[in-house]
Amino acid sequence: MQNNKRFFASKLPLAAAVTAAAIATPVMAVDFHGYARAGLSTTSDGGEQLCYGSGANAHLVGRLGDECDTYGEVGLGDELFNQDGNIFRFDTMLAYQAENQGNDYQSLSGPNEVIGIDFTNEETAIASTEPWSGGDIALRQAFGSAKGVIGWAPEATLWAGKRYYQRKDVHILDLYYVNNSGYGAGLEGIDIGAGKFSFAVTNFDTPSRHSSDTEDDFYIQNNKVDLRYAFPVGSGNLDLIGIYGYADLTEAQDEAQDALAKEVDRDGFFLTAEYSQGMMGGFNKFVVQYAEGSMGHEAYVAHGGGESLNSTWWDGTIEESWRFLDWGVIKLTDKIDLGYSALYQQGKTYGNTAEQDPHLMSVVLRPEYNWTNIMKTTLEVGYDSGYYDGDVWSTDNDKDLHKVVIAQEWSAGPSFWARPTIRLYAGSFFGDRAEDRDDDGNIRLGAQVEAWW
Repeated sequence: MQNNKRFFASKLPLAAAVTAAAIATPVMAVDFHGYARAGLSTTSDGGEQLCYGSGANAHLVGRLGDECDTYGEVGLGDELFNQDGNIFRFDTMLAYQAENQGNDYQSLSGPNEVIGIDFTNEETAIASTEPWSGGDIALRQAFGSAKGVIGWAPEATLWAGKRYYQRKDVHILDLYYVNNSGYGAGLEGIDIGAGKFSFAVTNFDTPSRHSSDTEDDFYIQNNKVDLRYAFPVGSGNLDLIGIYGYADLTEAQDEAQDALAKEVDRDGFFLTAEYSQGMMGGFNKFVVQYAEGSMGHEAYVAHGGGESLNSTWWDGTIEESWRFLDWGVIKLTDKIDLGYSALYQQGKTYGNTAEQDPHLMSVVLRPEYNWTNIMKTTLEVGYDSGYYDGDVWSTDNDKDLHKVVIAQEWSAGPSFWARPTIRLYAGSFFGDRAEDRDDDGNIRLGAQVEAWW
């Protein structure tokens, strides 16, 4: 027995070395990527700054100096198999968000202050209102992909799981005008003619909204079929996107339709055409969108294509909408970059008590002057006017907002997109919405770090 112990003990260093060598390559090959922002602020009236936008609803006068949360995403992925042209990957991502930025300790387990009881469902209502309380941790991605496995389309990628699916956004607004992300499956990047075709099926669950709900019958699954074709046109590229959504009712839900207070289309569609081309050392993108039916609000909200409804939730639910958007980043000189966006959108609502034709327009300019390769001064000015997400049922909500913010930044390079960046900023908001919050002309000062990798 002693000899055996000595034998195994003598082999432990060798076993450890072999194990380390075996895992070294996969560990080194793991893709680590993500995004993060955090900062602090104060105002001339005292206290932290107010914010007029968010990642959920966009910043329609620009996001610079208008972010009040801490937010981060950490993604890990790896190529697990590569043989004979067949490549398999698995990718994951977790996100964290805290609505306050007030203390050095914040729990990762969620908010911890009880503010009341919801007697309707007998659940405790809690909110992240104190500086020490935490935020939310969310699973954003967990999907597998395989390239080269479809014989008739070896260039295409097969995927299934939960993922960010070919999102399209205006960075300076934090506006995702196409974002059909979530659980699904599909085949993307199929060579057809001069372009690439992609096909996917995703779903989005919503409350069933009928009076005979049971615990097993409360949510309705809304399926979406997503078709995309991207191809060159002239000096640029045209992306055509069509998303069709429909309510996939159970028998019990179908029988309960008569109990609905209101009836609407249970299917609908959302269409997007985007033309992008190089311009002045950068690019320009022009976007046209239209939606109706169960997806009628998708050309008006900040995450277009993400949701398909199954019933009218309130007077003011949008049954039809359209949007024009032009945005880009260009170089005015060797030292000056300009990010810009211009948006106009309009909707038509159900019901008679709400604004029946909500509209909204937004214009934002962000010029940057590069003093050196790592230091720049950024100015962001913005204006919007109209009916805001979540407020279209109000008959007295056609309001405007103006914003001017200047920042001194130190970035990892002279590019408009260079990150990480550390910025010190000062600015103010004006107009109807600022007056409503006693913030009109209030000077805000802050510092923020923003990074992606």
